[in-house]
Amino acid sequence: MVSYAFTVFTATYNRAHTIHRVFDSLRAQTLRDFEWVVVDDGSTDDTPDKIADWAASADFPIRYFRQSHAGKHIAHNLAVREARGKMFLPLDSDDACLPTTLERMMYWWNTIPSNQQAAFCGVTGLVIDQYGKLVGDRFPSERLDATLRELRYVHHVKGEKITCRLTEILRHYLFPEVAQGQYLPEGIVWHDIARRFKNRAVNEVLRIYYIDDVKTGVTVSKRESFRTHALGRWYYYCWLLNNDLEYFFQSPMPFLKAAIMLPVSAWYSQRSLSETLNSLDIVWAKALVLSALPAALIIYAFDKVRLVGRSRTGPQASSRTRSNISSPTSSSQ
Repeated sequence: MVSYAFTVFTATYNRAHTIHRVFDSLRAQTLRDFEWVVVDDGSTDDTPDKIADWAASADFPIRYFRQSHAGKHIAHNLAVREARGKMFLPLDSDDACLPTTLERMMYWWNTIPSNQQAAFCGVTGLVIDQYGKLVGDRFPSERLDATLRELRYVHHVKGEKITCRLTEILRHYLFPEVAQGQYLPEGIVWHDIARRFKNRAVNEVLRIYYIDDVKTGVTVSKRESFRTHALGRWYYYCWLLNNDLEYFFQSPMPFLKAAIMLPVSAWYSQRSLSETLNSLDIVWAKALVLSALPAALIIYAFDKVRLVGRSRTGPQASSRTRSNISSPTSSSQ
């Protein structure tokens, strides 16, 4: 049942100190035909109280759902099933949108001729940080109709974006409910949708991406995040090599990275090499992974040595290091 133009979806986990950015930016929207669906992924802070207070006073509908700590991809599926908006717009719990974001997204959707809209899934725009600096690449033209696969592999557009999609399409492309409690890269669904549907991509800023002030130790954070979420990465790399390898010669780096990191993610998630190879449907993908094994072994061994070295420095040194690390969940929630 469609009751609103937009469902704005926010997954949150212990972000009571930042989720006000979403609420404040929604209060300022020029287009008022929307609902806000919040899925709390098992927060232990005062997030439920904040949402309850806002729901009682806001002039737009707020619906709150809570799940055990299962991951953003599980929260996304719940929100899609519950959504009552024609368009579905994810907005992270530490970000914000511009006052005209919803209005402009609907404007751009309506610029697609009605007899062509069946080939499209939504609208994609640009992102700036809280200081007004562009985060990610601009599109090669002011308005570009292309699939996400074409944007990534053919036009080589990188970096943060904001995308709304038709809710009805998303209901046919739910995330696989695997690697619960871990981060599952969102490309596993967005690229699947892109096998059939295009986006209207526009060079207009529609989202504010807040960059943490503390940057020290971000490399360590990424390594720790990779280990913690290795199973989700394993599923993603398998999917990528099984489905997008046709773009290898146009954009080889994503596939070389996947071939190297797939065995590493397998070892960290207790998956055997034989199981990993059996999960690849394409002979060329298997060959690529096998050829990348020496590099994968070096990365895995080097990371193990670093882990041993850090453990020998003792808990005090480890604590000092972690105090300067930005949250590894910041990009996923």
